[in-house]
Amino acid sequence: MVRKLFVGALVVVAVGLARMVPFTPSGEAQAAAECQKDADCKEGTFCILALSPHVCKAPMEAGAACKRDVVCASKKCELPAGKEVGTCK
Repeated sequence: MVRKLFVGALVVVAVGLARMVPFTPSGEAQAAAECQKDADCKEGTFCILALSPHVCKAPMEAGAACKRDVVCASKKCELPAGKEVGTCK
């Protein structure tokens, strides 16, 4: 009887560990979810290259980080001279 309880507890612990430890390295899993272009996103969303990792989002409001006009609700991304990332207007 004690043996059956021990085996049951061991199975529960093994399942718990399997859920906590991913089967793929975290960088590899993250890279797979990261968009590279707008075509990687659903309709109505755009790939936000100013965020790291790149994510798909609907057009953003004023003050959000941007690199392209299309990702802003106002269609205006102000990029300061010499900077890679600007802000939506």
